[in-house]
Amino acid sequence: MPIQFALVGATGVGKTNLSLSLAEKCKAEIICVDSRQLYKDFCIGTAQPTKMEMEKVTHHLVHFLSPEESYSAGQFCKDVRQIIEANPEKNFILVGGTGLYLQSLILGLPQIPTIDEKIKFQLNELLKKEGLMSLCQKAQEVDPVAMERISENDVQRIMRVLEVYMQTGERLSSIRTERLGGFGSIKTFFLDRPRDALYARINQRVEQMIQDGWLEEVALLQTKFSLTAPAWQSLGYKELLEVLNHKKTLSAIIDLIQKETRHFAKRQLTWFNHQIEAEKIDLSEGEFLAEKKILDYLHS
Repeated sequence: MPIQFALVGATGVGKTNLSLSLAEKCKAEIICVDSRQLYKDFCIGTAQPTKMEMEKVTHHLVHFLSPEESYSAGQFCKDVRQIIEANPEKNFILVGGTGLYLQSLILGLPQIPTIDEKIKFQLNELLKKEGLMSLCQKAQEVDPVAMERISENDVQRIMRVLEVYMQTGERLSSIRTERLGGFGSIKTFFLDRPRDALYARINQRVEQMIQDGWLEEVALLQTKFSLTAPAWQSLGYKELLEVLNHKKTLSAIIDLIQKETRHFAKRQLTWFNHQIEAEKIDLSEGEFLAEKKILDYLHS
Protein backbone atom coordinates (compact mmCIF):
# COMPACT_ATOMS: atom_id res chain seq x y z
CA MET A 1 0.00 0.00 0.00
CA PRO A 2 1.45 3.42 -0.94
CA ILE A 3 0.44 4.83 2.48
CA GLN A 4 2.97 3.35 4.91
CA PHE A 5 1.35 4.72 8.06
CA ALA A 6 -0.09 7.84 9.67
CA LEU A 7 1.68 9.92 12.31
CA VAL A 8 -0.72 12.06 14.35
CA GLY A 9 -0.70 14.05 17.56
CA ALA A 10 -1.48 17.36 19.19
CA THR A 11 0.07 20.60 18.01
CA GLY A 12 3.61 21.02 19.33
CA VAL A 13 4.10 17.38 20.31
CA GLY A 14 7.02 16.84 17.91
CA LYS A 15 5.59 15.36 14.72
CA THR A 16 7.79 17.30 12.29
CA ASN A 17 11.28 16.10 13.26
CA LEU A 18 10.23 12.48 13.62
CA SER A 19 8.31 12.47 10.34
CA LEU A 20 11.26 13.91 8.42
CA SER A 21 13.62 11.29 9.80
CA LEU A 22 11.18 8.45 9.08
CA ALA A 23 10.41 9.72 5.58
CA GLU A 24 14.11 9.71 4.71
CA LYS A 25 14.62 6.19 6.09
CA CYS A 26 11.48 4.86 4.39
CA LYS A 27 12.16 6.73 1.13
CA ALA A 28 8.68 8.17 1.47
CA GLU A 29 6.99 11.50 0.78
CA ILE A 30 4.83 13.29 3.35
CA ILE A 31 1.14 14.11 2.89
CA CYS A 32 0.18 16.80 5.39
CA VAL A 33 -3.02 16.16 7.34
CA ASP A 34 -3.47 19.71 8.58
CA SER A 35 -6.35 22.08 7.83
CA ARG A 36 -4.21 25.18 8.49
CA GLN A 37 -0.87 24.37 6.87
CA LEU A 38 -2.45 24.13 3.43
CA TYR A 39 -2.81 27.93 3.12
CA LYS A 40 -0.29 30.03 1.23
CA ASP A 41 1.39 32.91 3.10
CA PHE A 42 0.05 31.87 6.54
CA CYS A 43 3.32 30.11 7.29
CA ILE A 44 4.84 30.90 10.67
CA GLY A 45 1.78 30.70 12.89
CA THR A 46 0.61 27.43 11.33
CA ALA A 47 4.06 25.87 11.77
CA GLN A 48 4.40 24.97 8.11
CA PRO A 49 7.51 23.00 7.20
CA THR A 50 10.39 25.26 6.23
CA LYS A 51 11.77 25.54 2.71
CA MET A 52 14.79 23.50 3.81
CA GLU A 53 12.57 20.76 5.25
CA MET A 54 10.50 20.60 2.07
CA GLU A 55 13.67 20.34 0.00
CA LYS A 56 14.81 17.50 2.24
CA VAL A 57 11.54 15.55 1.89
CA THR A 58 8.78 16.12 -0.66
CA HIS A 59 5.58 17.38 1.01
CA HIS A 60 2.06 17.37 -0.39
CA LEU A 61 -1.01 19.44 0.57
CA VAL A 62 0.98 22.18 2.27
CA HIS A 63 1.24 25.85 1.25
CA PHE A 64 -0.85 25.42 -1.90
CA LEU A 65 -4.29 26.95 -1.28
CA SER A 66 -5.35 30.59 -1.55
CA PRO A 67 -6.14 32.02 1.91
CA GLU A 68 -9.51 33.10 0.51
CA GLU A 69 -10.59 29.56 -0.39
CA SER A 70 -12.39 27.09 1.85
CA TYR A 71 -11.28 23.49 2.13
CA SER A 72 -13.06 20.41 3.44
CA ALA A 73 -12.44 16.86 4.57
CA GLY A 74 -14.09 15.75 1.34
CA GLN A 75 -11.66 17.73 -0.78
CA PHE A 76 -8.77 16.40 1.29
CA CYS A 77 -9.82 12.81 0.56
CA LYS A 78 -10.10 13.56 -3.17
CA ASP A 79 -6.67 15.21 -3.21
CA VAL A 80 -5.01 12.32 -1.37
CA ARG A 81 -6.49 9.81 -3.82
CA GLN A 82 -5.25 11.87 -6.77
CA ILE A 83 -1.73 12.07 -5.30
CA ILE A 84 -1.58 8.31 -4.73
CA GLU A 85 -3.10 7.40 -8.11
CA ALA A 86 -0.66 9.72 -9.89
CA ASN A 87 2.33 8.19 -8.06
CA PRO A 88 1.59 4.46 -7.54
CA GLU A 89 5.31 3.62 -7.27
CA LYS A 90 5.91 5.99 -4.33
CA ASN A 91 5.49 5.54 -0.60
CA PHE A 92 3.68 8.09 1.54
CA ILE A 93 3.41 8.98 5.22
CA LEU A 94 0.38 10.88 6.52
CA VAL A 95 1.43 13.48 9.09
CA GLY A 96 -0.67 16.01 10.99
CA GLY A 97 -3.14 16.94 13.67
CA THR A 98 -6.47 17.33 11.87
CA GLY A 99 -8.13 14.17 13.03
CA LEU A 100 -11.32 14.69 11.02
CA TYR A 101 -9.33 14.54 7.77
CA LEU A 102 -7.68 11.26 8.73
CA GLN A 103 -10.94 9.75 9.99
CA SER A 104 -12.68 10.69 6.72
CA LEU A 105 -9.86 9.11 4.74
CA ILE A 106 -10.07 5.86 6.70
CA LEU A 107 -13.83 5.49 7.18
CA GLY A 108 -15.13 7.39 4.17
CA LEU A 109 -17.25 10.51 3.93
CA PRO A 110 -20.60 11.06 5.63
CA GLN A 111 -23.46 11.22 3.14
CA ILE A 112 -24.36 14.85 3.80
CA PRO A 113 -27.14 16.25 1.61
CA THR A 114 -26.76 19.12 -0.84
CA ILE A 115 -27.75 22.38 0.83
CA ASP A 116 -30.22 24.74 -0.85
CA GLU A 117 -28.65 28.08 -1.76
CA LYS A 118 -31.56 29.89 -0.07
CA ILE A 119 -30.60 28.30 3.25
CA LYS A 120 -26.96 29.31 2.80
CA PHE A 121 -28.09 32.88 2.02
CA GLN A 122 -30.35 32.99 5.10
CA LEU A 123 -27.55 31.84 7.37
CA ASN A 124 -25.05 34.29 5.90
CA GLU A 125 -27.52 37.10 6.52
CA LEU A 126 -28.01 35.90 10.09
CA LEU A 127 -24.24 35.83 10.55
CA LYS A 128 -23.97 39.45 9.42
CA LYS A 129 -26.94 40.56 11.53
CA GLU A 130 -26.52 38.58 14.77
CA GLY A 131 -22.85 37.57 14.76
CA LEU A 132 -21.05 34.25 15.12
CA MET A 133 -21.79 33.73 18.82
CA SER A 134 -25.53 33.77 18.13
CA LEU A 135 -25.17 31.13 15.42
CA CYS A 136 -22.91 29.10 17.69
CA GLN A 137 -25.65 29.07 20.35
CA LYS A 138 -28.27 28.02 17.78
CA ALA A 139 -26.01 25.19 16.57
CA GLN A 140 -25.48 24.09 20.19
CA GLU A 141 -29.25 23.89 20.64
CA VAL A 142 -29.93 21.81 17.50
CA ASP A 143 -26.91 19.50 17.65
CA PRO A 144 -24.95 19.51 20.93
CA VAL A 145 -23.17 16.27 20.00
CA ALA A 146 -21.64 17.75 16.83
CA MET A 147 -20.75 20.96 18.66
CA GLU A 148 -18.67 19.07 21.25
CA ARG A 149 -15.91 18.87 18.61
CA ILE A 150 -16.35 22.31 17.04
CA SER A 151 -14.62 25.48 18.20
CA GLU A 152 -16.86 28.51 18.80
CA ASN A 153 -14.69 30.38 16.26
CA ASP A 154 -15.05 27.80 13.48
CA VAL A 155 -17.48 29.61 11.17
CA GLN A 156 -17.49 26.99 8.42
CA ARG A 157 -18.32 24.02 10.65
CA ILE A 158 -20.90 25.91 12.74
CA MET A 159 -22.67 26.93 9.54
CA ARG A 160 -22.57 23.30 8.37
CA VAL A 161 -24.38 22.11 11.49
CA LEU A 162 -27.14 24.66 10.93
CA GLU A 163 -27.33 24.10 7.16
CA VAL A 164 -27.90 20.36 7.57
CA TYR A 165 -30.52 20.85 10.27
CA MET A 166 -32.41 23.47 8.25
CA GLN A 167 -32.23 21.34 5.08
CA THR A 168 -33.19 17.97 6.57
CA GLY A 169 -34.48 18.47 10.09
CA GLU A 170 -31.82 15.96 11.17
CA ARG A 171 -28.68 16.40 13.23
CA LEU A 172 -25.33 16.40 11.43
CA SER A 173 -23.98 14.10 14.16
CA SER A 174 -26.59 11.48 13.22
CA ILE A 175 -26.01 11.73 9.48
CA ARG A 176 -22.26 11.32 9.95
CA THR A 177 -22.69 7.72 11.05
CA GLU A 178 -23.37 6.68 7.42
CA ARG A 179 -20.14 6.76 5.41
CA LEU A 180 -18.88 5.70 1.97
CA GLY A 181 -15.55 5.49 0.12
CA GLY A 182 -12.97 5.09 2.88
CA PHE A 183 -9.49 3.61 2.47
CA GLY A 184 -10.12 1.14 5.26
CA SER A 185 -7.53 0.50 7.94
CA ILE A 186 -4.41 2.70 7.98
CA LYS A 187 -1.81 1.93 10.64
CA THR A 188 -1.75 5.02 12.84
CA PHE A 189 0.77 6.10 15.47
CA PHE A 190 -0.47 8.63 18.01
CA LEU A 191 2.45 10.68 19.34
CA ASP A 192 2.01 11.87 22.90
CA ARG A 193 3.86 13.42 25.83
CA PRO A 194 3.02 14.06 29.50
CA ARG A 195 0.61 17.01 29.59
CA ASP A 196 2.99 19.38 31.44
CA ALA A 197 5.78 18.67 28.96
CA LEU A 198 3.48 19.23 25.99
CA TYR A 199 2.21 22.53 27.37
CA ALA A 200 5.77 23.73 28.05
CA ARG A 201 6.68 22.94 24.43
CA ILE A 202 3.61 24.85 23.21
CA ASN A 203 4.50 27.91 25.27
CA GLN A 204 8.06 27.89 23.99
CA ARG A 205 6.96 27.38 20.39
CA VAL A 206 4.66 30.41 20.45
CA GLU A 207 7.54 32.56 21.71
CA GLN A 208 9.79 31.15 18.98
CA MET A 209 7.18 31.95 16.31
CA ILE A 210 7.18 35.58 17.47
CA GLN A 211 10.98 35.64 17.27
CA ASP A 212 10.76 34.13 13.77
CA GLY A 213 8.64 37.05 12.56
CA TRP A 214 5.03 36.00 13.11
CA LEU A 215 3.88 39.54 13.96
CA GLU A 216 5.52 40.89 10.80
CA GLU A 217 3.84 38.09 8.81
CA VAL A 218 0.43 39.16 10.15
CA ALA A 219 1.14 42.81 9.35
CA LEU A 220 1.78 41.88 5.72
CA LEU A 221 -1.22 39.55 5.50
CA GLN A 222 -3.69 42.20 6.61
CA THR A 223 -2.67 44.31 3.61
CA LYS A 224 -3.26 41.40 1.20
CA PHE A 225 -6.34 39.49 2.36
CA SER A 226 -9.79 40.32 3.68
CA LEU A 227 -10.30 39.44 7.34
CA THR A 228 -13.22 37.26 6.22
CA ALA A 229 -10.82 34.92 4.37
CA PRO A 230 -10.95 31.38 5.86
CA ALA A 231 -7.21 31.35 6.58
CA TRP A 232 -7.68 34.04 9.24
CA GLN A 233 -9.40 31.40 11.38
CA SER A 234 -5.95 29.92 12.01
CA LEU A 235 -5.14 30.20 15.69
CA GLY A 236 -3.31 33.36 16.75
CA TYR A 237 -3.60 35.44 13.60
CA LYS A 238 -6.55 37.64 14.50
CA GLU A 239 -5.23 37.89 18.04
CA LEU A 240 -1.98 39.43 16.77
CA LEU A 241 -3.97 42.04 14.85
CA GLU A 242 -4.89 43.50 18.23
CA VAL A 243 -1.20 44.20 18.84
CA LEU A 244 -0.82 45.83 15.43
CA ASN A 245 -3.93 47.92 16.10
CA HIS A 246 -2.54 48.98 19.50
CA LYS A 247 -5.45 47.43 21.39
CA LYS A 248 -3.35 45.02 23.47
CA THR A 249 0.29 44.51 24.34
CA LEU A 250 2.38 41.84 22.66
CA SER A 251 3.04 40.21 26.03
CA ALA A 252 -0.70 39.90 26.76
CA ILE A 253 -1.40 38.43 23.33
CA ILE A 254 1.45 35.92 23.63
CA ASP A 255 -0.09 34.73 26.91
CA LEU A 256 -3.51 34.50 25.22
CA ILE A 257 -2.22 32.55 22.21
CA GLN A 258 -0.32 30.16 24.47
CA LYS A 259 -3.50 29.56 26.48
CA GLU A 260 -5.68 29.07 23.38
CA THR A 261 -3.11 26.71 21.86
CA ARG A 262 -3.00 24.61 25.03
CA HIS A 263 -6.80 24.38 24.96
CA PHE A 264 -6.68 23.40 21.29
CA ALA A 265 -4.10 20.70 22.04
CA LYS A 266 -6.31 19.36 24.82
CA ARG A 267 -9.24 19.05 22.38
CA GLN A 268 -6.97 17.26 19.88
CA LEU A 269 -5.83 14.79 22.53
CA THR A 270 -9.42 14.03 23.50
CA TRP A 271 -10.35 13.52 19.86
CA PHE A 272 -7.45 11.18 19.04
CA ASN A 273 -8.04 9.17 22.22
CA HIS A 274 -11.66 8.48 21.32
CA GLN A 275 -12.10 8.79 17.55
CA ILE A 276 -9.09 7.08 15.95
CA GLU A 277 -7.73 3.58 16.44
CA ALA A 278 -4.03 4.16 16.97
CA GLU A 279 -0.92 2.89 18.72
CA LYS A 280 0.18 5.47 21.26
CA ILE A 281 3.88 6.38 21.44
CA ASP A 282 5.25 8.45 24.32
CA LEU A 283 7.86 10.84 22.92
CA SER A 284 9.15 11.56 26.41
CA GLU A 285 10.96 8.22 26.11
CA GLY A 286 12.98 9.73 23.24
CA GLU A 287 12.60 10.09 19.49
CA PHE A 288 15.08 7.26 18.88
CA LEU A 289 12.85 4.72 20.61
CA ALA A 290 9.76 6.13 18.88
CA GLU A 291 11.43 5.81 15.50
CA LYS A 292 12.59 2.27 16.30
CA LYS A 293 9.06 1.17 17.20
CA ILE A 294 7.69 2.49 13.91
CA LEU A 295 10.51 1.02 11.81
CA ASP A 296 10.10 -2.32 13.57
CA TYR A 297 6.43 -2.28 12.58
CA LEU A 298 7.32 -1.59 8.93
CA HIS A 299 9.89 -4.39 8.86
CA SER A 300 7.72 -6.94 10.67
